[in-house]
Amino acid sequence: MQDLPLLKFFEQAKLPFTSLEEALVEKYFSQESFKKNEIILNAGEVCKKIYFVKKGLIRTFHANVNGTEFTRLFAKENDFCTILISFTEKIGSPATIQSLEDTDIFTIKKSDFLEFTKISQCARDIYTKILEDYQNFQIGRLEFLTTLSPKEKVQKFLAENSDLEKRISDKIIATYLQITPETYSRCKKHFKV
Repeated sequence: MQDLPLLKFFEQAKLPFTSLEEALVEKYFSQESFKKNEIILNAGEVCKKIYFVKKGLIRTFHANVNGTEFTRLFAKENDFCTILISFTEKIGSPATIQSLEDTDIFTIKKSDFLEFTKISQCARDIYTKILEDYQNFQIGRLEFLTTLSPKEKVQKFLAENSDLEKRISDKIIATYLQITPETYSRCKKHFKV
């Protein structure tokens, strides 16, 4: 069954779907594939989908007027991703979504998502959980970026993301930590990777 990773995600959320809801997952979600470094959504485009990573790794990032990139988040296997403000408000996305590896994702269009959550209480509960997790992530991220020294940022990132560190270039990790690649390289030498 093509949607097995999605159903496994729903089961792990302790919200198992009924057979009707499983059929709706099959109906509403479609699979897409992207090559390494391929742009999934450009900044300025309206984000019309929610993405679920089956295999691979994606990131969301924005660039300032000087072209400096700032990575907002990484989404790996079994993570959801979208540009929420663009998805909900139908406005141009402030960020770009890019695959960092060859990536397979499941997508659901906004119209299908609205219908799905209208039909399924379980889908609404999962959406609420995803929003709560994202809000908690954003609060933690803001504290992370504003209270830690560069060395502390590197230490915390490596401790919490040892699997990701092997999959992402130092340059992109530095954009996530909002430090220079040189600072990242120098600081990570102090910690076992």
